[in-house]
Amino acid sequence: MIKGRDFLIKQNRNFEQNYANKDSRISGVTKERLLLEDLENIALECNEIDKLKRKFANLIIKNMEKLNFKDFIEHPKFSIKEKYLKKKIQPSNIRGLNVVSVDGSSVIKKFMDIDFSFLKAIIVKYHFHDNKDAKIEYFPDLNGFNNYMIKGNLLINNEQYTDISTSLDMNFMEIQLINKLINNSTDIDFIIIDGSVVIMPINLLFSKDPLISNKYDILLKEYQKLYQNCREKGIIIIGSIKDTRTSALCNLLRDAIQLLKPNYSYLSELLDINYREVIKYFSDLDLFNRLLNKNERSCIFNCKREIEKIRDTGLKKEISYYFPYTFYAFYIKTTKYDVPCRIEFFMEENHKLEEATRKVDLISSIILPISSLNEHYGLPIPQIEAHKRAVFNPQEINLLFNNLKRKLNAYGVNLIEKRRNRRPF
Repeated sequence: MIKGRDFLIKQNRNFEQNYANKDSRISGVTKERLLLEDLENIALECNEIDKLKRKFANLIIKNMEKLNFKDFIEHPKFSIKEKYLKKKIQPSNIRGLNVVSVDGSSVIKKFMDIDFSFLKAIIVKYHFHDNKDAKIEYFPDLNGFNNYMIKGNLLINNEQYTDISTSLDMNFMEIQLINKLINNSTDIDFIIIDGSVVIMPINLLFSKDPLISNKYDILLKEYQKLYQNCREKGIIIIGSIKDTRTSALCNLLRDAIQLLKPNYSYLSELLDINYREVIKYFSDLDLFNRLLNKNERSCIFNCKREIEKIRDTGLKKEISYYFPYTFYAFYIKTTKYDVPCRIEFFMEENHKLEEATRKVDLISSIILPISSLNEHYGLPIPQIEAHKRAVFNPQEINLLFNNLKRKLNAYGVNLIEKRRNRRPF
């Protein structure tokens, strides 16, 4: 059986040959061959790659104390900002803490000449009596269900226009809702956004569309209000991302090993397995699920450089004035049997790294007790509750959409379904 570097070389050679031979990409095989041969080959390849990944992760764990980045973390081009790759965290006593989480959902109905977007956003607020017992409130609807919006797009635009526009509307609805709650409250300690804490980068392909560009500018200003509100009132705000396929921290680790390699002979084992190739098969979640134990977090690293890219294009030069902050991300394993959570937060641009470490330790110590009630699902419970309240169910959509159709029909307006949705066979 092919092992280690030889297996990776064979994998890369097969990949190149498949793309050199166009027929190999489009030709099919019989069901018998698929069941008896191709599926087995794929399983064998997955097994070999997983063996290499396990070996790489074990080498990182073995050399964890020696992988020390202290000589590089102050350099502006080095994005890992703590000297060690992981750290143990002690959970805090969160008695008396007020934790807020916001989430939203949207459903789009597309027709031949018009699109409709249904949106919904809800905030939940947990006042913790102790680490497991809390009083739950909702905003703006006391029952935690009724906060809807509908948008109709009558313009015949690019096929993706409605998707991008709805995404911006959904994002704005959530952030505006948080700002309203902050302005109406005096006792918020901690805010969890479902998703990134950073303004989403506009798709530059659509940046010339005046409607999209205007919506993006409005969203920028709402984020600016949110960050200022949290700074002025001493509120910690984080973004908690459910699932991500990014390999940003893996790539930073690869580059860090490259910097350490000339001076440290103990890294020779990583060279033997061709770590630069092996690490290409990892996502951040995959790698740190192998590296972290329960109640451990990764190092922090700079994230969301897209904001700088937008500014550098000249399209949104003012973005640097809106966000004079440094954005960080890290991974934390809150339960034994779930993958780590990706958490994002921000600091003032002129902060010291020691301050960032103190803040991430505080954030981590708060997240742990509110994310460990189920050993198989490690998200913060306010975030879970916000999602349950915000997600659309089929009955809601049918109720809203059927009433809309009846009102349109009363005016003689008939919606023409797309052909893909009305095939007679």
